[in-house]
Amino acid sequence: MGRGQLHLRALIVDDEAPARQHLRDLLCEIPGVDLVGEASDAQEAEKLLLAVEHDVVFLDIRMPGLDGIEAAELFASLPKSPYVVFTTAYEEYAARAFELGATDYLLKPISKSRLQQAVTRAWERKSGAGGGARRRESAGVQTEDTRELQYMTARRGHKMVLIDVEDIAFMRVEGETIHIMTADDTAVALAASLDQVEGGSPARASSARTGASWSTCASSTRWCPCSTAPTSW
Repeated sequence: MGRGQLHLRALIVDDEAPARQHLRDLLCEIPGVDLVGEASDAQEAEKLLLAVEHDVVFLDIRMPGLDGIEAAELFASLPKSPYVVFTTAYEEYAARAFELGATDYLLKPISKSRLQQAVTRAWERKSGAGGGARRRESAGVQTEDTRELQYMTARRGHKMVLIDVEDIAFMRVEGETIHIMTADDTAVALAASLDQVEGGSPARASSARTGASWSTCASSTRWCPCSTAPTSW
């Protein structure tokens, strides 16, 4: 992967031993990843982060004491804050996770291929920025120019799903509803996603990644990639 002798130093934080074991086994199969510690709660993890050199934390969300979201906020205040990859069985925390600058958001059960993607993203962040600035950016202290939405939470039927911004072909906003079309399906985003869309950076990210032409549209439809608007909409 062209990373030479560099290593990605990882910690696992999860209150369930089988979950730590599963993630440990998968990480051991990925070249260039050094597992430097494990913790069962946020307090143990904080002590480890202050004691060992590290790059990324694989962080569960539902834990006793501080949950993963609160832990990520705590880690962001450390002298050397880690990149955070959330690992959870629950989709509903994704929006908040990426507001905090999460490197990735993995849904359990975690596959090796999906974990490899998360590791690659952590590598890209590590190699693409330096020092405290890149750590603060990852931890959520970001400017408008650096913040980028990677996923959107949406409803598909009665199920909540995560939609990768790269997969979005078309979006139409009507009132408080965001209609999303991907190559193989459609979904309706939650009203909470509206501010993220109108904030600018998600629209720029979507436009850049999908090649869509974004513009302000008439009536209550506020953003749409007009060049790719499907005729059925």
